Amino acid sequence: MLHGRPASAGTASGPARIVRGPDDFDRVRRGDVLICRFTDPAWTPLFGVVAAVVTEIGGPLSHAAIVAREQRIPAVVGVAEAMSVLVDGTPTTVDGTAGTVANC
Repeated sequence: MLHGRPASAGTASGPARIVRGPDDFDRVRRGDVLICRFTDPAWTPLFGVVAAVVTEIGGPLSHAAIVAREQRIPAVVGVAEAMSVLVDGTPTTVDGTAGTVANC
């Protein structure tokens, strides 16, 4: 189990989708858990598709945290090494209230 900063409350599960940049956006499917280094405004459309968001850097005022709260999807930010520890496509549960992320 990985730990980070709670950024948007709630719990959601889905396949982990590791996204390194905009070139990977077309890999994201409805219900995926977005795993990335950080987000910026170009990433905003993905928030309408994914079940939850996990970023390696960021805090409660980061882009990922703010947009996740607006979209009412769970988010955990500041999860060190999330992109290297979590396995793409593996069922993943995000608890945005506790700040935890677990591959199942």
